[in-house]
Amino acid sequence: MARAAAAEAAKSKQKMTPAPEPVVAAEPTRELAPIHVTHNRKQHLGPQAQQPTAEPRKATPADFLAPFSQSAGQPMSPTTSQAAPPNALESKPDVEVKPASAQELAAAAPAAASSAPPVVAALEPRLMLTPPKSARPSMTLLAKVDETIAGPVAVPLTYNKRGRLIMPAALKGSHEILLHQNQMADQDGLDRIKDDGDLEDMRQSKALVAIPSVPGIQTDERLPANRRYCRPWTAQFLTALARAHYAQFHTALQVNSAVRTVEFQQKLMRTNGNAAPARGETASPHLTGQAVDLAKHGLSLTEIAWLRGYLLPLVQQGKVDVEEEFQQACFHISVYKKYTPQPTEKRRITPAVHGSAATLAVAIH
Repeated sequence: MARAAAAEAAKSKQKMTPAPEPVVAAEPTRELAPIHVTHNRKQHLGPQAQQPTAEPRKATPADFLAPFSQSAGQPMSPTTSQAAPPNALESKPDVEVKPASAQELAAAAPAAASSAPPVVAALEPRLMLTPPKSARPSMTLLAKVDETIAGPVAVPLTYNKRGRLIMPAALKGSHEILLHQNQMADQDGLDRIKDDGDLEDMRQSKALVAIPSVPGIQTDERLPANRRYCRPWTAQFLTALARAHYAQFHTALQVNSAVRTVEFQQKLMRTNGNAAPARGETASPHLTGQAVDLAKHGLSLTEIAWLRGYLLPLVQQGKVDVEEEFQQACFHISVYKKYTPQPTEKRRITPAVHGSAATLAVAIH
């Protein structure tokens, strides 16, 4: 009876006394490793975020090591971690760290110490492969060529959708063109050659030169030897044209006519109704030695189209005049003195006797 009474008293006393709350060890607040944000090639050090303290609960080592683990459970190295987003300075950590006991901190210290501080790689300067604008060559200087050697830029051949050649328009002559040829001869100071004696004198004085002997040009066998001559700038034109044509087609152009005399032109008018007069404002340009006739016989349609495209820019520049003849089947071409750029005369400066500035200025002017 006494034991039963004591047991009931102990039960009633236990109900009246509240059970003590479990004691939770306080964990110290841990500071996160600094976050390096790379933006515009500058390294910014993220602020050290102070973690808020939540309601007390039992902390475990896994909670303390959570920031150092990836989804696969392997330690995260600061050198292999991804860069933080632009708003990383304002973002909160994904895991809230709770206080841990001193024993748990001591157990986790070796793992935290093994992680090395982040290494910031130095940015290497990039090499500038594009040269500055001042070092770039001028397109004007690159496009400038010697026309007496390279010739003009010919109009390219064009073809239709079926692959057929589109023929440029013929360079037909006119009365106005014939007048212009004589006007240019007078402007350049060219005299009409009267007879064979006058022709021989101009050959001796080098006012007339022989038709150039290059692989891309040949002379009609019926042309007399004493009339296989022309003006020097006309010879330069023939050399450039022959070289360009030979490089394109590997065939030679034929010169049917060059310089003529007034005496020969008068005889030609009796047999050829298409011949120009020997005198007057419409006299034949052959009398000055500036004109030549290139045969169309034996040329393909592609060669004729190419010749028209070659001569047209020179006509537009006022360096030549072209009359394409169909009865005689030739290109009558008058080459003007302006085809060859004339050298500029150098100024002669008389040296000053006394060496004074005033005397030097007078000598220059």
